[in-house]
Amino acid sequence: MQVGVLAAGAKLRMQENVDPELEWIRRIAAGDRDAFEKLYAAYQTRLFRYLLRMVGDTGTAEELTNDTMVSAWKAAASFKGQSKASTWLFAIARNKALNAMRGQQPVMVDVEAAVPLAATSDSPEKTVSRGNLQAAMKQALNQLSADHREVMELTFYQELSYQEIAEIMQCPVNTVKTRMFYAKKKLQEVLEQCGLSGEIA
Repeated sequence: MQVGVLAAGAKLRMQENVDPELEWIRRIAAGDRDAFEKLYAAYQTRLFRYLLRMVGDTGTAEELTNDTMVSAWKAAASFKGQSKASTWLFAIARNKALNAMRGQQPVMVDVEAAVPLAATSDSPEKTVSRGNLQAAMKQALNQLSADHREVMELTFYQELSYQEIAEIMQCPVNTVKTRMFYAKKKLQEVLEQCGLSGEIA
């Protein structure tokens, strides 16, 4: 009797540890539209923002977001669950964006500052300084290469790990780290040129 209770408890703990997003994909593979709607709701905005920064056009970003989710619906059965759902979806989105931009010049999209800024309760002097920092960060980010901007986007906005970014960008983790190093260095240089000091975290 005790063994049965322990086994049931272990099974329950295993079920609790199942990633709900991976479970949605498993259900989508079986044709579950409710699971697809949940995955869509969870990722639509994140994917759209990422794609907008890549392609620089709202209409194209919306179209690519929908294309990404349609591809996820169709490919759910082939998803092996070896990566997170977010990694899989952003990899699909990135391929869609790269295909859409093939033969075009990389876009220079005006993006928000990529580092956390001071609290809104700051003094007027600090608020002005923060505005200068934001303007400097925008200028600096737009001077980065497309690969460096993408690493910054996935790290700061999407809060993905270097390992996940490496899977999405289909490159070694060390390449991601190197791109991040040079991106931060470039941002630091531009900030210093603008007379603003501060470490990029």
